[in-house]
Order: sequence, then C-alpha cells, then structure tokens
Amino acid sequence: MANELVGSELRKGSGFVRKGQGFSLVFGESWSFRVKTDDKFTSRLSVLTDTPGLPRVGLLYGPLGLVCDDLTAERDEKHPIYWTVDAKFQTGTEEQKQSQENPDSPDPTTWTPVFKIDSFVTKERVLVADRTTPTAKKPVNSAGTPFDSPLTETRSLCQFSFVQFEDAGQKLKAFLDRNDTVNQASFDAIGQVFDARTLLLEVVEAELGSYAGFAAWRVKYKVTYDPDKHDELRLDVGPYYKDGAELKRYMDDTNTFGIIGGLDGTTGAKASDPATLTFRCKKEINFSSFIRTS
Repeated sequence: MANELVGSELRKGSGFVRKGQGFSLVFGESWSFRVKTDDKFTSRLSVLTDTPGLPRVGLLYGPLGLVCDDLTAERDEKHPIYWTVDAKFQTGTEEQKQSQENPDSPDPTTWTPVFKIDSFVTKERVLVADRTTPTAKKPVNSAGTPFDSPLTETRSLCQFSFVQFEDAGQKLKAFLDRNDTVNQASFDAIGQVFDARTLLLEVVEAELGSYAGFAAWRVKYKVTYDPDKHDELRLDVGPYYKDGAELKRYMDDTNTFGIIGGLDGTTGAKASDPATLTFRCKKEINFSSFIRTS
C-alpha cells in the first residue's frame, strides 16, 4: 500500500492579504492534510513527494492562481503511520502549473511553464512606405530615386520569458540549436496564436540539478514578439538593372552619371517604385516540439 490521503484537507487553515511590491496585493492561504503511510518507518521525504493528491511545491492551485511555496510534515506521536502535512500557498513568483494530462505528476519535466511578460523593446526597421494618408509615399527623392541611406522607423516589440524543466539527458547542443531561432509554424501561448516567424527565442540560462527529487535541466527562455516577423526587409535598389539578358548601368537623365535606381523585385528590370525584398535570416524550428503549453 502506498502513501495515501485520508479524506480531504483537514478543517483548519488560515488566509491573509498583504501589500506586495508596487501596488500589488499578495494573497495567501494555508491548509493541512492527513496522510496514512505503509509503516511507521516511512521517511518525511516520501510523505512529501510520494503521496498522490498532495500539493507540489512550485505549482499553481485554485482560482486565484496561488503557488504552493512551503510544505511541511509532522508524524503523529501516538499513531506513527499517520502524518499531518501543512501546505502554504500565495500569489507571487510562480513559474509552473500542472499538466492537464497528468495534474498529479511529481515529475517537473511534465509541468507547464508560466509565461511572464517582462518588457517592451524597440527595433529599427527599414521604412518601405511612410504614413501619409490616404496614399503612402515611397522613401525616394523628388527624382524618384532612393536616398543614399534608407529611412527607418522605430517599432515596439514585446518580450516575455518562462522557465521550463527538461530531460536531464539533453546535451548542450540541444540548447545551442534552439538559441536565436524563430517559430517555424504558428504557436499557441499566453492566450493567443502567434504567426510563423514572429517569435524570436533566446536561451538565457540552463542549470542541471535535482528538482522535487528528479534530475532535470532548469532552462530559462526569453521570447521577443515582432508582429511583422523577424525577417529582414530591403528595398530592391542598385546601380545596375537588367534589360532582357543584358546587365546595364543605371544612369541619370543626361546619361552622364551613374545612379542608384529601383528594381522590380523579380526580374531585375527598372521600376519607378522599388519593390521590397524579404529575407529569412533566422533559423526556423518547431517550438511545439519542446515548449509545453498545456
């Protein structure tokens, strides 16, 4: 017979509300549980980690999303096969939640990470058309030719992070192959579906250790979301253009000086408005193959 809970939680416990950092409020609760063991020599560690139905430290519970941050066990002096386990919960720096498929699993490599929005950053991007309405203007001079240096705009990007426990047998090469990559296909996380190549993944740190009695990697990731995709855009311009199979020099109206002119984006022919070329510069991988979201 394995360790087992006797009935539901005991009818004792407490709750609190206190001020956290900034303007946040921290909610907390404590509950006690009764555990029956195989024999009087069962260890405290076995009670805390091998009893189905007991809360797991580090996981989220209840409608308030309280994280279990403390679990203690005391043996009954008169009946040594019985233990009282006290669990404390509070809102705060939660990292994991239970797997929907196996919510009672003590193995952290089955837990689902909690995604946290950390910051917003900016990125310079080549401007292919300005914000003039109703008809946007191309970034070219009055003669219709591109400027020596492209016009740029500042875009805001969102960054979020998460911690995930992973198989201890993984080699460092696995983390290297994931770093600085984008999502190959659409990816469902933090309540929305992200289009392909809009998420840039960075491996921040990885630590190999023992967690909840299981050997595992504790890996921290950071993701940068760009709604316009992590591709590189370039105006199709250059000093030469194609006239049929012949490559010719772009010249000014007097045919005296070479200039930079617009191209059509496909055949290399002249174009009054240069086309925009898109380059996929980041390695694409399947995020769903290793990031757990449910």
